Amino acid sequence: MVDYHSLISRVGEQTFVVERQFTAPHALLFQVFTQPEHLKRWWVPQPYTISACIIDLRPGGIWYSALRSPEDQEHWARSVYREVMPPEKLAYTTTFADEYAHPIEGMPEHLTTVIFMEEDGKTRVTARVEFSSAETLKIAVDLGMLQGITMTWDYLVEYVQELQTK
Repeated sequence: MVDYHSLISRVGEQTFVVERQFTAPHALLFQVFTQPEHLKRWWVPQPYTISACIIDLRPGGIWYSALRSPEDQEHWARSVYREVMPPEKLAYTTTFADEYAHPIEGMPEHLTTVIFMEEDGKTRVTARVEFSSAETLKIAVDLGMLQGITMTWDYLVEYVQELQTK
């Protein structure tokens, strides 16, 4: 089952870190972070949905997804994997993109490193999100990035619990 520890977040000058502990194996948590069928269930804040999700899970591979709004508008994101170390670590850069996976000029890019640390049957998932400057971090925070992560990681808790009861 899942431990309902609240999401812990820390904001620094150019980074923020979020973490949460789960009573689930790190291999399962790695899968729900890297497989489209899982990401579609928890990755976006309500009332958005994921209308497209393509993942090439290897260093240099692209994770490309579209978030669909209730007004039927799509917002595309493009991530490029830097490190893929199943089931312990992921590192990737992310920015907004057009429908052809071309980054949108002027949009800040960030580097996310996710660590899956298993101890005594529990897994602590820690995501460190690094920006190029304090200004780009402020833009992301002002756009609601931390609130969105808090919401989606709450969905992740529910989804992992659902997977474990099947």
